[in-house]
Amino acid sequence: MLISYTLTCSFMTDPSKPVVDALKTFFEASSDPILFTGAGVSMLAGLPDWKELLRQMAESVRPVDAMTANQMTENVAKGRLTKAADYFWITDEVLDGVKYETIKRLLSTYDSKPLVPLASLPFKGVLTTNFDRSILDAIAEAKKQVPRDYRHGDASFSQAVWETELNVTRIHGCVEVPQSMILSESQFQKLLESSPYIDLLTQTFLHKPVLFLGFSFYDPAIKYVLEQIDKRFGPAPPGRHMAIVPDTNASELIQKANRLNIAVVKYESTSGHQALWEGVAAYAKSSTKAPAKVAILAGHPYAAAKQYLAACYARVAVTSEHTPLREIVIEGVLSAVLQENHPKSSGLLDLHERVRQTLGVKGKEINVLVEGAIKELVGAKLVRKHRDEGVKGARFAWIGTPETTSPLNDAIETLKTSICNRAYVQEGWKPPNHVADVIVVFLKEVIHKRGWDLGAAFAAGKAPDTVSFRPVLDECGQRLSAFDRERVERTVESLFQRPTEQEAALLGELGRISFALELAFQAPRTTLLHKATLPRRIYFDANILLPAFVEGHPHYQTYGNTLRRLQAASSSAGNKLQLLVYRGYLNEMISHKNAACTFAKEAGAEFEALARSEAIYHGPGNINVYVGAYVNAIACGHAPYFEKFLNRVAPYTTETELRRWIEKQGFVVVESFKDATYSKIYGVLERSNAAKLSNGKQPILVEHDALQLTLLEADSQRGERALFITADRQLYEDIATTQLRHLAEFMVSHVGIVQLVDLLVGLKTDDRTLGELLWSNMVSERAHRIRSYLTAEALSKYDAALVMTMHSVMETQSEAIAKRLEREGVDLEAHDTNAKVKAFKSLGILEANFFAGMSEAIEKIEKRG
Repeated sequence: MLISYTLTCSFMTDPSKPVVDALKTFFEASSDPILFTGAGVSMLAGLPDWKELLRQMAESVRPVDAMTANQMTENVAKGRLTKAADYFWITDEVLDGVKYETIKRLLSTYDSKPLVPLASLPFKGVLTTNFDRSILDAIAEAKKQVPRDYRHGDASFSQAVWETELNVTRIHGCVEVPQSMILSESQFQKLLESSPYIDLLTQTFLHKPVLFLGFSFYDPAIKYVLEQIDKRFGPAPPGRHMAIVPDTNASELIQKANRLNIAVVKYESTSGHQALWEGVAAYAKSSTKAPAKVAILAGHPYAAAKQYLAACYARVAVTSEHTPLREIVIEGVLSAVLQENHPKSSGLLDLHERVRQTLGVKGKEINVLVEGAIKELVGAKLVRKHRDEGVKGARFAWIGTPETTSPLNDAIETLKTSICNRAYVQEGWKPPNHVADVIVVFLKEVIHKRGWDLGAAFAAGKAPDTVSFRPVLDECGQRLSAFDRERVERTVESLFQRPTEQEAALLGELGRISFALELAFQAPRTTLLHKATLPRRIYFDANILLPAFVEGHPHYQTYGNTLRRLQAASSSAGNKLQLLVYRGYLNEMISHKNAACTFAKEAGAEFEALARSEAIYHGPGNINVYVGAYVNAIACGHAPYFEKFLNRVAPYTTETELRRWIEKQGFVVVESFKDATYSKIYGVLERSNAAKLSNGKQPILVEHDALQLTLLEADSQRGERALFITADRQLYEDIATTQLRHLAEFMVSHVGIVQLVDLLVGLKTDDRTLGELLWSNMVSERAHRIRSYLTAEALSKYDAALVMTMHSVMETQSEAIAKRLEREGVDLEAHDTNAKVKAFKSLGILEANFFAGMSEAIEKIEKRG
């Protein structure tokens, strides 16, 4: 929402009144505002400002390096603060460890209580150039909620731009890790090469109202921030942002703020900025506005991308199979812009400016992308290029035929119909029109939310969480009865868990374009102006290699296409790509095959039936890779002989044979080594697994992971462009939360590598597999899972109309079977082979009883008919 300020800042009887009025105007007109704090805030907590901190740093080195101390003091006196910091870092007379400890000591003592009024203001998040924790402590006391803590230098920093909960982001590092702190000129220059840093600044400034507070001309950090906003993005729409500054502030800073359309409000700066802090306290005390619960349909962070989804989705259907997603996004954004301006035409400069305003990027690179997209749209006969008399340069106008419906609306309508049909079969209920309308709204919202979730996970390098659709459904279905909402919930759960071919294809397409669009809006430099070349070395763990190598597995085609596209793109770019496997993972692959053989032997003649039941219950992609692939192979008409299947798709029984087979596929098997780095990594992983009450890894698996990460660290130290692809979410978490967190930056999830290739070079893959990857959903309640299982089995045996009439039988039987299994101590989630065989045999017996009851009920219905 854009706001305008008409504040008069003449100092009245009460010097704090301009501050109170400014805060009232800003917060009452802002949705999800951001507080941007500088050194003045930490000073209120008793910490030194930039000048005093650098003076104390100078004195700390004086006893051993008086010349450096004098240089620092002289530069501080002249206002060259970042240069003074450069001298501190380059002196060889003081060990780096001592320098870090000095800074920690100087910033360790503070009192956060004076900041409590400031922390009580109704902001959604805080960006700060300060290094200390005072604002975090004050927020915890004021709001009774610990904010999420993001710090430059952490692996999680790139996620800050995606955060929707209360948070504090220390954009220039933190005192807890003084190596991350940005103080000197050289450090600032290096920081400006960081895409996550620039993306965070520009996207915050572009999409959220920002209140600048606690800055002065002598704070070099804010000067760098404003310069980068100006350079990377330029002026924002008038009235969105505000800066409350002392009346003594230099005109240079105020001019810079005015150029960026930041409304400047001055306050009387005497008596230690008393007018500012009294105004903050007065407003915090008088304000009754609590942070509003923003409706998901209105102000959610992904709302900025909503208006472009339809145009981007329309471009997916007409592009070639290997068109990079980033190009599709630019074409979609331009399509939407030109359609919005129809029937008027736009010049190239107008289009460049609109993209700058929309995505927050500018420069030669984005201009090249825009011009390439325009060329594609002209070639597709959707845009007409022409010249107007008296107007310089070419003009572009949208000439595509206006459609009464859009591909996006068609896709949503198809999914809505599918959900209604599922409800009819599964629940014996035909949703009325008002429920169907809610389903449409829900689908639109959950698609955007999934794009947001996928983008956040991609930025973090970890696998996305399973689909969390219930909060969206609760928000969209507030007017539905509780009973109807529960029925819709169960039906939607069934959709995500077991989509049909058509449903999976639609979900896959919608998920990938929504992901790309959200990524483009939140991290445009990373997405659209990606300058990094493809990695030279890619390691894979057993969780990725197995489905990539075992023909018939649900992910076999997707992973195979991804690897081939990677190799082709690297080859065309003159980049020799190595696909690597640490030798220890071969042991895990052989063990996995042996486990499948043991299951087959234990199950005996019932193996095929039990394997099928397990695949239906858990999903074929969530069980033993060889078993899941075998079930799929039988479903596709292959002969039901497990031994012959294994001989065909996995012709190896020892690690030596597997190694030769893998190397024929173009992979290189490498050895690792146990050194000091390995010991450090192993210690971290060992402690993490020991702390787990259950599901801790076996020591040999921890050893394999530690040796793999040792290889990754060695590549990092040599400056090699290397990635480690792993589906092990817990391994990422174990690394990202420790002193080894820098390694998390080189780890990419199994979903992430597919997304990366799709984004940069384009990827044509199996739609069902991609849909399952992007919309993964696990049913948590056993009764619901059994109900879904019985429904799938019933539909394979009976006509859908008959199954629909049995919904009450299915409901009752699902609960009864779940309770019976629980009483018998049967665990359908068991990993132990004997327990698993016992569990699915028990389920098979109960399933037979269920179908006997179904047959009787059907006979009665047929007799009545």
